This record gives sequence, structure tokens and C-alpha cells, in this order.
Amino acid sequence: MEIKESLLLINELKGLTFCIDKYQRGYRWGMREIFSLLEDIISFDSKKESFYCLQPLVVREKNDNTFELIDGQQRTTTIYLILKYLLNENFYLIKYETRGDEEGYNEFLGNINSYDLPNFMEIKEDTLDKNISDFWKNDFIQNYDIIDNVDNFYFFKAFCLIKYWFSQNEENKIAFELILLHKTKVIWYKETIDETNVANSFINFNDGKISLDQAELIKGLYVLNFNTIPDATRKSYEENQFAEEWNTIEHHLKVPSFWNFINNEKDNRELANKITVLLQIEKGKGKKREDLFYTYREYDKAFNSDLKPEWRNLSGLYNQLEEWYQNRETYHLMGAVVHLTSTSIHEVIKKYKQSSNKDALNSYLKEILKQEFFKDKEIFKEHYNPDELKYGKSGVFSILLLYNIAVAQLTDKYYKFPFDLFKQVKSWNIEHIYAKNSKGFESLEDLENWCKELSIIIEGENDLKTNSGLQKLWQQIDLQDLDKSNSLVKQIEPKLQELLDKDSLSNLCFLDNVTNIQVGNKVFRKKREMILELDKKLDEEAYIPIASKIVFQKSLTPSENLVMNYWNTMDREAYIEDVKNKIKEFLVDKA
Repeated sequence: MEIKESLLLINELKGLTFCIDKYQRGYRWGMREIFSLLEDIISFDSKKESFYCLQPLVVREKNDNTFELIDGQQRTTTIYLILKYLLNENFYLIKYETRGDEEGYNEFLGNINSYDLPNFMEIKEDTLDKNISDFWKNDFIQNYDIIDNVDNFYFFKAFCLIKYWFSQNEENKIAFELILLHKTKVIWYKETIDETNVANSFINFNDGKISLDQAELIKGLYVLNFNTIPDATRKSYEENQFAEEWNTIEHHLKVPSFWNFINNEKDNRELANKITVLLQIEKGKGKKREDLFYTYREYDKAFNSDLKPEWRNLSGLYNQLEEWYQNRETYHLMGAVVHLTSTSIHEVIKKYKQSSNKDALNSYLKEILKQEFFKDKEIFKEHYNPDELKYGKSGVFSILLLYNIAVAQLTDKYYKFPFDLFKQVKSWNIEHIYAKNSKGFESLEDLENWCKELSIIIEGENDLKTNSGLQKLWQQIDLQDLDKSNSLVKQIEPKLQELLDKDSLSNLCFLDNVTNIQVGNKVFRKKREMILELDKKLDEEAYIPIASKIVFQKSLTPSENLVMNYWNTMDREAYIEDVKNKIKEFLVDKA
């Protein structure tokens, strides 16, 4: 599939025919959408902008002047109705595969201006919807031979709303017509796809799987601006340098490690041109999902002003991000801020530009993270306190991710935390290091391994040793009778859960879902063997974070207390202390 985009004045749509296929739902715009469009158009200021830009129409050419409308039915129909009211003619035609007559036309829509409709001038806006609905039901369809269906009702309602709006803005009618026809452009996307793929294309556009991209349109504004350079040699040089730098930046932004270092927004992940993010940093982005072309309009305004955008500003922004990416500490701090706080990279750059001390960036990033995780210099906020965090609490994920980033920064000067791999994993599990097992075991071998592990742990845990209820159940386990023993395991587990505090952060780590399924509820020794072996051969669906590997390598426990095959109290204490200490060390300002 190829998409060719351009900008067309509404006046250039005259005489075209738009065909709407059966895979699309009907016209459904109401007061909010219609009034918003009308207000946007009349608010256009020619002193500030050269034209007003509408959201895209995505079409496939069927033959001369006839286009299948893949995306944009609501806007196209509304503009048709506005022009029907203003000009009293069919400015362009709309045909339907399943909702029209034999030729595809909706007779009521085509003749809607010929009916005697009230303008509802005396009606208050907050009751307008109800009044229009009542008039349709109790008056209009009683007096005219009109098919009473949902499509016709929405056409009727929209036309009444348009008529009402102009009755309140009569003095702006001529100006509105001029702006709509000669100062309003639509972004025109013409697809070259096979007819059998049009329905899928419609679904993809509406699901956001195809990004209607504004980067190429902004690129065109830069190229047009080069045409103002009088010297042909300099013009050619500037154009070539611009094209080379644009392609270099776009290529590097596609490198997963760089892209995921600066970006954590879901809407940006499928951008066709990732340079759009830099353009948005420079000129801002729309706050609403529908405002896909806000950045383009801001650039267009700027290119039509005295202070035209300079390409060196955007290339300079990229170079600054590249410099931060290459600095390990800045890379880790920036990544932590982008992925763990509400502060976006847009805000960081804005603050950086305003700062007189460019060397203070890392301190600023640390301060953002401290404000997120600490209530004062040394004390964690309650919902992030490693000593208090339990399985199921939202703070667990954030603390474990911050800990992994801190470990990456502090333990290996050649290693960078792979934000791209972390985000590539579709599902993360908070894994119990010493497993919870309320369902019992599938084999006598698994039961025997669990018993061996638990017997060692009981010997080292006074609370378990002296608990008579636990001891009584423990002594009844029969390694030859799986069903009986599993029944006892289900009674033992809640007591172990309470006494060993299995849900505390000291017994939790990250595992991706693929790895977690494989290790299941295995005992620590078996789980350790499998995870360390799996780490050597995982694919892109799986990734074992550095801190999880350290846990199963038992790198944190002092050697004199080291028991490789079990996760005991000393392991848990060493682990939780390392979580707290690494995070604090990561965020401390260096003198």
C-alpha cells in the first residue's frame, strides 16, 4: 500500500463523487462535533494563518472524479450539508453502497434543503437536541413521505443544527462561505491499494494502526522555504544538506534503543515517521487524539510569519538528544524519568533550554525522580517504601524498574539498561522468588524437591521451627501419596505465606510472561537453574532483567551465609537492603 498526500482547498472538491462502502457505519455527528467545526472555521484569522486545515480524507480513486471514501465520512457529510445550506446546491455528491437508491444516492440527503424546516431561533441550546428530535418524530415524518430511519434522522438533525448555528451568526454568513471555500484545506490522502483490501484499510485507520503522518507535510514546508533563497548554488547546497540530515535523523530514531530512551507514549509507537516526535517537541502536539495535525498547523503558521523555523534548531535538538543518549548516567536518568514519572521529554527539554546551567541536567533529572519516590532526602514515600511494599501494590512495578535501572548504572560501566527490550516484552509478571504454591504439585519429584527445600528453610527460621501447627501438618506429608500431600500443601501454604512474608518485596522480582510460564511454581533451586539457562537463549518475546539475574545468582548474599539452592531470610534481607541502597546511590548528587 502506498499513500500519497496533498492539500486541497474545499473549493477543489467541487464536482467530485464520494462513495461510501458497506463496511462503514452511517453518519452520526451531533451538536458538539458540528458546532465545533463551524466555530473553528469562523475563528480562522488570515493575519495569523494562510489557511485553516481540516483533518484528513483518505480515499481510493475509482475513476475520474469518483473516489471511495475510506476515512473521513463524518467531516465530508457535514461539509456537504453546510454547503447545501449556504449554496443551495450539491457541491459534490455522496453515494452509498447499501443506504441509497438504485444509483446509490440518498434521496432525502440530496433534497434536504427543499423541506420547510424551522430554524429553532428561540430555542435554548441546552434543549435543542430534544426539540429537533421531537419535531422529527411528531411533525416532520408525519407531514412528509420520508423513510423514518437512523440515517435520515441524523442528516435531518445535522441540517437543523447548521441552520440554527447560522441563525445565531447571520452576520458571519458571507465571511464563513469565503473561508470555507477559499481558505480551508483538507489533507487529502490518496491510497493505491487493491479493492479487496479497502475494508482492512478502513479498520486499520480507525484503530490507529496506520499513522496519518504530518512529518512529510512539514518536510515540504521546509523545502518550499528553500525556494526563497535567491542564489541557486546556496539553495542547492541547503536542500541537499537538509535532505541528508533529515534522513540520518529519521534512520537513527528507528534504532530501538535510541527510540525507547526518549519515548514512552503509546500513541507514538507506530509513527510512520518517528521524526514527528522531534517536530512535536519543537512546536507542541494536540491534546486530543483527534487533533492529529496540530503540529503541522503550528509549523504552517510559523512559516507564514516573520520568524520562520530554522532547520538548525531541529537538527540541534537531535544532536542534544544523541549527546544525552551517549552519556550513560544521563541515559539512565532520562529513561527513568520518561518511563516512571509524568514528566515527558518535552518538559525536560523545555526546562533545559531555560536553564543557564547546562551542566545541571542530571541534577534536575534526579530531583524529578526524588520528588516521585521520596518524601524527604532519605525516606521513601509510603506507596514506594521497599520495607512495606507487598505483592499486588502498584508501587512494586515502579520500584523494581527503578532498581533495575540503578543496578545497570552502578554495577557495569559498559552496560546500559535496555529500555527497548523491556518495552518489547508484551507482559511482565511480578514473580515470587520463593514460590507460592496453593495448587499443589504435578509430580512426586516436584513434591520431594519442595520438601527438601522447606526442611532446610524451617531449620533456619525460628518462627517456622516453633510453630506447632505447621510442624504437625509438615510431619503428615507422605512422599508416596501425591493427592494426600497436595491437600496438606494447600493447608501449609497460608501459614508459610504469613510466617515467611512471601508477598513482601524481599521475595519479588521481574520475570517476563514467557519465562514465568516455563518456571511456574518450581522450587528455588530448579527455578534458579532454569532462569540462568533460559537467559542464554531467550528471543524477543522474553528478557530477564539484570536485577532478576542477580537475585537468582545470589550475588547479594554475603559469602559466609551463602546457601545456593534456597532463598532464605538472609537472602531476603540482603536483597531489600540492596534495593534501597542502589536507588539512593543512583539518585544522590555527586559533589
